[in-house]
Amino acid sequence: MKLPSLQHLAAEAARVVRRFPLTLLCAAVLCSVGIYTNHLSNQGKQDLEWLFPLLSAAGLGLSGTLAVALTAERYQWRLVLRWGALAAVLGLLTVWYAVAPAEPNPEWGARLALLLLGAHLTVAAGPYLSELRRSADTPGFWRYNETLFLRILTAGLYSGVLFAGCALALVAVENLFFVDIKPRVYADLFVVLGSIFNTWFFLAGVPRDFAALEQEISYPKGLKVFTQFVLLPLVVLYLGILYAYLGRILLLQALPQGWVSMLVLALAVAGIFALLLIHPIRHAAENTWIRTFGRWFYLALFPLLGLLAVAIGTRIRAYGITEERYFVLVLAAWLFGIAIYFLVRRGQGIIWIPASLAVVAFLAAGGPWGAFAVARRSQLNQLSEISAQYGLLKAGKLDGAGKRVPNLPKEARKRISSIFDFFADREAVDKLQPFFATKIVLPDSLHNKPRWARTYPQTKQLYAISGLPEWNEYGTDAIDDTHFSFTTEHSDAQSLGEGRYWLRTLDLSAYQKLKDINQAEFTIREGTFQLLKTSQGRFLELRQQTASNVWKPILIMNMAAFGDSLIERSGNSGFTSVPLPTQQLTLHFRNEQAALHLYLRYINRTKNQSDNSEEYTYDGDAMLEVK
Repeated sequence: MKLPSLQHLAAEAARVVRRFPLTLLCAAVLCSVGIYTNHLSNQGKQDLEWLFPLLSAAGLGLSGTLAVALTAERYQWRLVLRWGALAAVLGLLTVWYAVAPAEPNPEWGARLALLLLGAHLTVAAGPYLSELRRSADTPGFWRYNETLFLRILTAGLYSGVLFAGCALALVAVENLFFVDIKPRVYADLFVVLGSIFNTWFFLAGVPRDFAALEQEISYPKGLKVFTQFVLLPLVVLYLGILYAYLGRILLLQALPQGWVSMLVLALAVAGIFALLLIHPIRHAAENTWIRTFGRWFYLALFPLLGLLAVAIGTRIRAYGITEERYFVLVLAAWLFGIAIYFLVRRGQGIIWIPASLAVVAFLAAGGPWGAFAVARRSQLNQLSEISAQYGLLKAGKLDGAGKRVPNLPKEARKRISSIFDFFADREAVDKLQPFFATKIVLPDSLHNKPRWARTYPQTKQLYAISGLPEWNEYGTDAIDDTHFSFTTEHSDAQSLGEGRYWLRTLDLSAYQKLKDINQAEFTIREGTFQLLKTSQGRFLELRQQTASNVWKPILIMNMAAFGDSLIERSGNSGFTSVPLPTQQLTLHFRNEQAALHLYLRYINRTKNQSDNSEEYTYDGDAMLEVK
């Protein structure tokens, strides 16, 4: 096999740039932002208000611009139309960037996932939308998506192997040549390969000649074997399990468990995916079983979809609609429609699967019919019904409801807590304002705090205004929900009298290379003191706070000298653990101001050969004498 020349690789790379410039631009944005954030601290990342909007916009742009470019190629759009459509995509990405929050909550995370799903499905269906009007499938659509699917897997494999190889090479250089390679170098390598290289490699294999895809070719034998002997048997196995569970439900006259919904959905997706994989060979004389299996599979879905509807309907009647239940309902309705469609069309029209699912994803992502608006309305209705049922409202408001109904049942408390948490997690507590006369306002001091630091006070504010008790998730009928805790007063320094204090269990074993560690800080009659372990544990330092709030060193202990003296006595044989009598690990340091008696349980000294640095870790108790 002749290896490609550098000129050929350069020509192919340039062709990809000319063909998909905006898609590669989105990948470059992801790469640049990823490398930039790798060199920031966690706090620095939290301060970047543009980070999530930009990364999510670039991620959406990858699929959005690719879908437009491929559709324009397939239908040979004029240059003005093509760039007009790409400009429209960039405009939508700009709108997303402007409205997306700095820190996503569950609602925005789910919305992004829906849009990404819809964009990916648009890539799959966009160039072949004209197939929706055909009465029979053509080979081109299936082969186009087969090529994309295999290219995704190949790009992922190449990127993964290349990262593993380069990372191992860096490890080898680090260990053989004693080069200090920072962890962020590995992170940068991952970002570059996962964004620029992976995208470029994938785009290089995207089909160009759509007419050639319509030619009949031999079906991959490995794909048929995998589908026939691995995927389809698993589908049949889970069909059997779910039908057995359905029989049990009918026999016992019991309601199905909620999690069975996910199993039904997973089974339906796996079955449809298996039928799509073997779609091109369904009409072969030796494969009549495929058409039989497909017909019976779609028929078998109807009872299971009914089971799913009962399971999710029970949860909705009890607790209302949330985004997750909305998605389950919508997917169940979509599967019901797809099953009927393919039974009527006898398996024809597979483009309807990605095309219709893309429409569902886009519609669910926003608007009054979307998952988030419907879930909010449902939870507000739930709160209204519970409040009316238990007489919590006064003049239509929940203020002071806890005093009016002091013995609210546990189930009602649980449901109200769930609703309060629902709106707090989505930072939409303002939607509950019609239920309260008191203004629900987030303090100005919390506006720039992380999301978790904002949501908790908002939830507490709802409980404080309503006077309702917060639901204890660990409470049961046998145990009261109120939690009691009893402790004795604890002080870091226990007085022994006559200016002596006992310092218990100092965490002196902690090691942090770059700065001093405050091991203890305590206020006693003689003043306020700190006990610090300096960088790499070489010294212990006792400091006292002065009247001007300055920490003044009053006693310094050389722990490195003590550790080295122990080595001289015990001998140095590389790695040595030596048990010593207790008195040999007792140290006394004193001056005219104070004395410190250390009672160590262990001391450890490590020398790093690569950078010739030393570390000392130890722990124990101490007695302090203050003059």
